[in-house]
Amino acid sequence: MKTRLMSAAGLVLASLAAPAWALQVVDVTDGQTVTVKVSARELTRIGMAGGGRLTRVWGLEDRMQVQADKESGQIFVRPAAGGRPFSFFVRDENGATYTLIATPVDMPSDTVLLRPRAARDRPGDGRGADDPYVARIKSLVRALARDTVPAGYTRVSVGRPVPLWQEARITMLARYEGPLTAEVYELTNVSGAEMRLDEREFGVMADNIRAVAIQVHALSPGESTRIYVVRGTR
Repeated sequence: MKTRLMSAAGLVLASLAAPAWALQVVDVTDGQTVTVKVSARELTRIGMAGGGRLTRVWGLEDRMQVQADKESGQIFVRPAAGGRPFSFFVRDENGATYTLIATPVDMPSDTVLLRPRAARDRPGDGRGADDPYVARIKSLVRALARDTVPAGYTRVSVGRPVPLWQEARITMLARYEGPLTAEVYELTNVSGAEMRLDEREFGVMADNIRAVAIQVHALSPGESTRIYVVRGTR
């Protein structure tokens, strides 16, 4: 779904009907994926911190309802029924695009403000494509896929079920503790239909997500795959 920001006329009624807003401030950089909480039953307002504006939003039409305010450069979203996390894209007035993973939560209306990091901060934030930090993450994921314990890490067996979706049985198999924290999950499709997986949907599985890797992205009923989640240090 592609939604352009519309006039404010229809939005005023929605905002008047909503309770007082709470606030989430999320730091973002161009191309980054971040996780936000949205009300499962009411509108959540999403805008730019510091007076910036959103100019476009893309998403899945069957996963959320969108109301957009061209005058203020904000959007208001409400999840469709089901309560499953969903992802969509927003673009700000400077051309930066952010991927948002929205987790529906049983809470009142809320406000999410996206706060771009200053350009001068980006070279030192440890996320550059050629940065050693990125290389360490890639090396760690490769080790997990080979079922080996990297140097400097300790493997802890877990075997804990994770109740994320009704259509899938998810179990955390192991956790690796070291300079980073990594977790290995097994996901089994327990529905009667093919399941297609997207890394962006798993940003809700742990805090401080740095990377997600999926072995198999399309599962027939009864099939399983491994999912590797890497978290940074706080």
